[in-house]
Amino acid sequence: MLASNFELLISRSLKSENPGLFDKSEGAVYKEFELAESRNRADPARAHPGDNLHFKFEKVRLGVAIALMQLFYEMSENEDSVQVLEALKQAARVTSIAQMDAEINKKMKAFDNLYKDLYINDEGEILLGLFERTLSADSKQELDKIMAEALKLLDYIQEEES
Repeated sequence: MLASNFELLISRSLKSENPGLFDKSEGAVYKEFELAESRNRADPARAHPGDNLHFKFEKVRLGVAIALMQLFYEMSENEDSVQVLEALKQAARVTSIAQMDAEINKKMKAFDNLYKDLYINDEGEILLGLFERTLSADSKQELDKIMAEALKLLDYIQEEES
């Protein structure tokens, strides 16, 4: 169910059934994270080859952040949000946390400027709040909750546009 929330959030926000953010499908990215997290929870002392839980968590977090930033950009057309979105998309394609950090740090000024002198509507403020929560999330449960809230907000935004 939650893998489908991840896929749904990304596909709806990017308006594509197959957005291709990662080297695998969005569903596969979430399922691999879920498996690694489950194994770690069951036996925290034992490392499973290929699990790389922290990296898989970061990939999921990036996917949620990309979806939220895409929605925010469409609402605000803010130049800094374009740069942040591109940095996040570049970071989603890398193979290590260090590479993710390097991609994001290239556009750190855009991240810093995102909140300066920005007038947005209520939905935009909520999106930025969800984006902030996504960037500071440190558990599967937090990300799952953010995804559920983002999907509800997306429904509301689309309903308002109709």
